[in-house]
Amino acid sequence: MRVSTAQLRWFRLRRSGLVEPFDSPEQAASALVGVQAQILPAAGLSLWNRTTGLTYQAFDELLHHQRSLVKLWGQRHTLHLYPSVEWPLLHGALTGQTTWWERQAIKNGADVEAYRATLARLAELLRQRGTLSRSDLRAADFELDDEHFSSWGGVFASLVRDGHACHAGQNGNEGRFAHREYWLPLLAWNPPPPDEANIELARRYLAAYGPATVQDLAYWRGTSMGNARRWLAALGDDVAEIESEGQTLLALRADLAVLHESPPPPEAWPVRLLYRFDPLLLGLKDKSWIVDPAHYSRVWRPAGHIEGTVLEHGRIVGTWRYDWKGSDLVVSVFPFDRWPAHVRAAVERQSTGVATFFGVKLADIVTVEKT
Repeated sequence: MRVSTAQLRWFRLRRSGLVEPFDSPEQAASALVGVQAQILPAAGLSLWNRTTGLTYQAFDELLHHQRSLVKLWGQRHTLHLYPSVEWPLLHGALTGQTTWWERQAIKNGADVEAYRATLARLAELLRQRGTLSRSDLRAADFELDDEHFSSWGGVFASLVRDGHACHAGQNGNEGRFAHREYWLPLLAWNPPPPDEANIELARRYLAAYGPATVQDLAYWRGTSMGNARRWLAALGDDVAEIESEGQTLLALRADLAVLHESPPPPEAWPVRLLYRFDPLLLGLKDKSWIVDPAHYSRVWRPAGHIEGTVLEHGRIVGTWRYDWKGSDLVVSVFPFDRWPAHVRAAVERQSTGVATFFGVKLADIVTVEKT
């Protein structure tokens, strides 16, 4: 089966919730197999773009009070939001995966067994107290190096990987972590075996981000080519090959009919302000399907940063960011080329929507034209 580039883009936008919105943030996070969340407002805007009427206040309520979303280190060892009920699935997939701190300990000849014993003691302390901050941990009687208190994870990354802990929000300026049984006491803890969990994630990955290659899955998951190839092979006849622009890609057989549908005319495609680290930009290793290579470095920045992007006809046509002017919002947009009137009008509507999401007024939209 052959599909055009336009068909690929339209399918991916639809599966990402950017054409027909998801019913809820939880459904969006499930369908996307997590929403990257090292910048929490960015995760909120990812969900706002894919649901109807979400506000930051409601987003915070779901995450920290209703707790129907949970914040964990997931694929690529990066922070993501998942539906809380799917924590066992993620735990099953990540079981046995070493953290950066553990790999450094092994490399430097540290006593890994002693470290694991310390983790067990820490997990018990967290169970007893319910929540802990890094300051609490420093005050406790544990022999840990400074690197284990790192804001990038440290010892808490190991506790999350082991299924004991999740992020519990801020207390003042300091983040806290909660024990799973304290944070979600009614959660059934029934993680599947690692291979079963990862095969299920591979299926969900193709449904959300496909058609894709083995390399794409390995990139998205942060794993080896061997693992990605094995998990996809386990899906058997549920996976089919398609051809697009001379490239062989993998798709779920159940999606072939939808993939073959003709996309609407360009003016019917959504114009979106996708904020930093949006899931659509993280699903595939090769970015040429969504951005002209000449503009790649304006989106993917040094140190792994990804700018907010303006999406039109399934392609990135500029970047954007927001800043504060007192208590009001200022949106700055940076077009790659001059935008037609319908794109400018859509960007104005979207900018107003971003301000509404934060519960503030939009003070201004600043356009910085290409020089």
